[in-house]
Amino acid sequence: MLSPVIAENLDRAEACWVQALRHLGPPEGSARYAAPSGCQGWSNRELVNHLIGGGLRYAMLLDQDPPAEVEATRDRDHLGEDPLEAFWTHERRFRRLAADVDLTVPVSHRIGKMPGTQLVQMRILELALHAADLSVGTGDPWPVDDALAEFMATDLAALIVELGDTGGYAPPRTDAPAASAADRVLLLSGRAVTRRA
Repeated sequence: MLSPVIAENLDRAEACWVQALRHLGPPEGSARYAAPSGCQGWSNRELVNHLIGGGLRYAMLLDQDPPAEVEATRDRDHLGEDPLEAFWTHERRFRRLAADVDLTVPVSHRIGKMPGTQLVQMRILELALHAADLSVGTGDPWPVDDALAEFMATDLAALIVELGDTGGYAPPRTDAPAASAADRVLLLSGRAVTRRA
């Protein structure tokens, strides 16, 4: 079951991602999907596909699906005609499971076994940080709010560093000042400081 603090920040992270995705617009006839995102080596389309597929994978992990079945989803196209609808289809299932299952039970993520509580924290980071990456790709400000940024910079800072050690993020950056909690989160995850909404 989600704690109120985690549920509130997951709401904020989802809202952050949705706003960034709306800036990208629909995929049909859009050259913006082929443009490079702020995630090195990925186009905006590849980034959006990864994030939407992540909702499916995280739901499968909470449902204790076999790891091979979870990993098999990585090569699929998850966008469909409406990426926003596709996002919410998987995200709502993930939220239902996160509210119902015992989050102390370990799940088999590809970086190793971890409790469901950590998986949910990782989803918060994934949503918010990939919103920053997509915002770089669209040229829009990062739509993270102060409360979410502060939560990530304090409560999830150690997890960001830990994930960086597993290769999930680039090493923390020390080449720029961190004027805000949002800046600290970006620098901790190896990203450049970007404009905020």
